[in-house]
Amino acid sequence: MLFLARLLLVPGVVVLPACSEYDIQKFESVDVFYQDASKAVDILMIVDDSCSMEPFQQKLGESFEAFMTYFIDTNVDYQIAVTTTDVTSWRAGQIRGEVIGPATESAASRFSEAVNVGTLGSGFEMGLEAAAMALSEPLVSTDNFGFLREDATLSLIFVSDEEDGSPNPVNDYINGFYELKGHRNREVLNASALTVTDLSECPPSDYSSTAGDRYVDVAQQTGGIVGNLCAADFENIVVDLSLNTSRLRDTFFLSDKPDLSTIQVALEDVEIPCDAGQWSYQLVDKEGEPAPAIVFERDFMPGASQRIAVRYDPGGGDPVDFCSEEEVTP
Repeated sequence: MLFLARLLLVPGVVVLPACSEYDIQKFESVDVFYQDASKAVDILMIVDDSCSMEPFQQKLGESFEAFMTYFIDTNVDYQIAVTTTDVTSWRAGQIRGEVIGPATESAASRFSEAVNVGTLGSGFEMGLEAAAMALSEPLVSTDNFGFLREDATLSLIFVSDEEDGSPNPVNDYINGFYELKGHRNREVLNASALTVTDLSECPPSDYSSTAGDRYVDVAQQTGGIVGNLCAADFENIVVDLSLNTSRLRDTFFLSDKPDLSTIQVALEDVEIPCDAGQWSYQLVDKEGEPAPAIVFERDFMPGASQRIAVRYDPGGGDPVDFCSEEEVTP
């Protein structure tokens, strides 16, 4: 808002009025966003190969199509590689099987083969240490050469039904992963955790599973996805992983709370009515606080590089009342 104060001037005398008079001008807010999907992404899956993991590896191996949901339509140049949580083996940190990319034939079956790493690995899982080994010397110049690309973003996905036992503090590993790209830009790295977050959802016969709190910590600090490995609805978790890894967004945070009756959303300068079922206004958790946001339905998400403009007057209101019959323009 612009505030203009007026003074009364009399020759030889300066008179200040008892009450200041203000002219108030109200400005409409316009938030502009671009859908910045990754052009290239390197995805390293660190899969637990201890004796309790066989059913979880099978579930993951069957989910390739779900995982690829947001890569194909956006033409992301992806690489998927797999290593294990066992750092006691002579193959510690090495990529298992082939690196899977857009040109890989029979990619779904290759993916299944890659993530089914067996169950003969150490029962003392060190997923963070294994990832650090896989992405550093000497392996990046030898067995894993060519996987870590300079111009690609990096996504790590930890898959384990037990807590990480790596020797160093979590933040040491996070800082090391960021430094792989030469700077600590949150956009170039994320890590996700498919681990145990709710033991009650695990099979009653499974007494070996433990909560993967360290993996969850890494995911939360790097903007990744946390999914319960024991969850029955596994496919939806994998689709969320696909969205997060591709860097596509369905949620766009506004700079201010809007007057609900004034919100207008345009995609590539074409306005989308609030009652079209393509987007909604919500208060979404952002760093522990509810923040105003436009949230697109997954089937109508903006494509790569598309421009989203949101116009509104500052105001407020309960999101439950948004786009009620009174608010919809005939």
